[in-house]
Amino acid sequence: MNSTNTTAFPSIALSHFELYVNDVVSMEAFYTRYLGFVVTDRGAGTTGMVFMSRNPGEHHQLVLNPRSLESTSESPVDHISFRVDSLANLRLFHESLTASSAQLQTVSHGTSWSIYFRDPENNRLELFTDTPWHVDQPCRFEIDFQLPNQSLVEFTRASIKDLPGFGDVDTWRSAHAQLLGKEHSR
Repeated sequence: MNSTNTTAFPSIALSHFELYVNDVVSMEAFYTRYLGFVVTDRGAGTTGMVFMSRNPGEHHQLVLNPRSLESTSESPVDHISFRVDSLANLRLFHESLTASSAQLQTVSHGTSWSIYFRDPENNRLELFTDTPWHVDQPCRFEIDFQLPNQSLVEFTRASIKDLPGFGDVDTWRSAHAQLLGKEHSR
């Protein structure tokens, strides 16, 4: 892939961002009450991650991640995420990034296959494509991009089929759209 020719790269779309927050309860209240976000998932307890969306096609557009006391990051942004339209196109970016000096982390969230990396100024980015499934979040496990597509699909499904919320993503999206409609009707 020619890194100087942007037409050689598949298109990407901004999907979501994750913020480090000091008070997840007040931040959740702000985003739901004043901006109309709906909580789509959350981690355990009152200090777990909170996933929020206003788009029926997006599981989350915003993630509130409680800042741990051990966090060394001064940035309020954990990462910025971009969606790629297919596993084949995600593999093209993986190939390109492998040729860079970026350290890559390849994971699945059950709902997606993802590549995490940092740019030259240490900003954390994610490129991902959707899987055909939904599973409650947070969910994260390492994957091997050396696996052929079918093997990666089978490995992912086997890893999530017994987790809470497992099901077809289209079923989840329909339920999410109904929730947004109810939440936003006046």
